[in-house]
Amino acid sequence: MSNLYVFGIQNHHEEEAIIKETFLKATNNIEWLKKGETVLLKPALNSPDPYPATTHPLTVKIISEILIERGANVIIGDQSGVGHVLHGPKGVLKGSSSNNYSKSGMKGNNKVRFIGFEEKGWEKGFFHFQSKEITSWQNGFYITNWIKKADHIISLPRLSTHVQAGVTLGFKNMVGLLREDSRLEFHMNGPLSLFMNMRAKQAKIEVKDDKSDSFFKKIVEISLAIRSKLRLTMITATKAQVTLGPDKKMLGPLFSSQVVTLDPGVVIASSDQIAVEVYAIAYLSYLYCQISLNKKLIQKFIHLLNGQINELGKKAVWDNPFIQHALDLRLGTNDFNIEYVGIPEKIQKYISASLKNE
Repeated sequence: MSNLYVFGIQNHHEEEAIIKETFLKATNNIEWLKKGETVLLKPALNSPDPYPATTHPLTVKIISEILIERGANVIIGDQSGVGHVLHGPKGVLKGSSSNNYSKSGMKGNNKVRFIGFEEKGWEKGFFHFQSKEITSWQNGFYITNWIKKADHIISLPRLSTHVQAGVTLGFKNMVGLLREDSRLEFHMNGPLSLFMNMRAKQAKIEVKDDKSDSFFKKIVEISLAIRSKLRLTMITATKAQVTLGPDKKMLGPLFSSQVVTLDPGVVIASSDQIAVEVYAIAYLSYLYCQISLNKKLIQKFIHLLNGQINELGKKAVWDNPFIQHALDLRLGTNDFNIEYVGIPEKIQKYISASLKNE
């Protein structure tokens, strides 16, 4: 049985202490780290938008500092979404993940090295990954070489909905590891793929819908490439996007995501990807149910337009396609112990009820 840690942040003054406590608890005081080893922190940096559209900045800073104190070589790395960074065989055509990292507020005064995965180039920066467990990608996928260079990986998603995938949490966070052709390939199986087709043509990348209807499965299978090195998935949420996402706005300034402030804030952490994912889906469902109907209207329209995702709270969390395929691949377990600190009983009861609907 794995352990999931859910710690409440009652006020701003205790935020740093709770983040640190949760991180050390969930890693058993970083028992896996040896001095000099490289740890890759993978934040959610789809855009230059500030938190909660991207990862909680203080969490990145605190974990980096703790790891450095313990003798680790820390790297922070990601590649932003194709709407903000476009990378093709002939180089970067648009944007910079490094610039987005700075604009998002994650960099702050953190002096840890950031790597935009597109920076090393199409051939030198990525390698081909394939395994017998991959059933959805016909020819495997291309993923950043930093997967090979890192001894350990820590995933730091944010708590947010997503117009294409429904939610963007731990499994969706791994999309930023892919080379652009692989990233565009799985989108061809998904909803609202017209935009991705336009980006593929712009970058002169040939991708087609393989008719496998495996959008969600392809996303989950990315984690097979990092399973042996993933030590922790940790989400800090003092705020959350409960509509739209992953970016703060959609169609320019026309639509904005609904952002809610959590009371208390929450840190969700485990070495078990599924435990964090399913709990975060349940928590997002709880938050979504609290907002008024008029604030949900754009999200309800997105569900109709999308056709592949369900409205939060309408189906059992275990029926989520990310969770179903992750269980098939044994990327975690449906049997985990939850340790709560500072979480109100009404929230615990809601989550418990959600997790029993297996």
